[in-house]
Amino acid sequence: MTTAHAHIPATVPDGCAWRPATGDVGGLVAALRAGIAILPRDLTPTRLHALRTQMAHADIAARPAPPVVIAAWLKKLAPLVSNPPPSALVVGQTAAIAEVCADIPLGAWTPATRMAWCRQPPRNGYPTGARWPAPGELHALLYPTAQRIRTEQHYLRRLLALGERA
Repeated sequence: MTTAHAHIPATVPDGCAWRPATGDVGGLVAALRAGIAILPRDLTPTRLHALRTQMAHADIAARPAPPVVIAAWLKKLAPLVSNPPPSALVVGQTAAIAEVCADIPLGAWTPATRMAWCRQPPRNGYPTGARWPAPGELHALLYPTAQRIRTEQHYLRRLLALGERA
């Protein structure tokens, strides 16, 4: 296989379990985000290595989620909700969710976001998280995670560019 998703095994796990930067890298990202000047001398070889490692992880997390990952995420959601779709409707509902959530990257389809769906507080007395998601509702829940991945990528790129100038 030569596709971008050739690494996906027969049993599909959730997304890539993206984790935001921590430690020195997290501190550098937070400082840059807050407008604090980062000097090239702040980017030691050890920090640059950690930045490159986190950038590689963020790049994987930012890839488009293949439909098989979305389907696996939804399959694991089905036993957690009170109204999973009947077998005859699973393919169509999964396709609809995949279409609406096409801009949600791989790193947002994780066990943590599945639990976030289930743990939503009721809205107007309606137990949203206990029910199968409408595509738009699911997109609204996953979008902030997608934005955090993209934002971290942006700041990591800026830091790496600064490190290359050193």
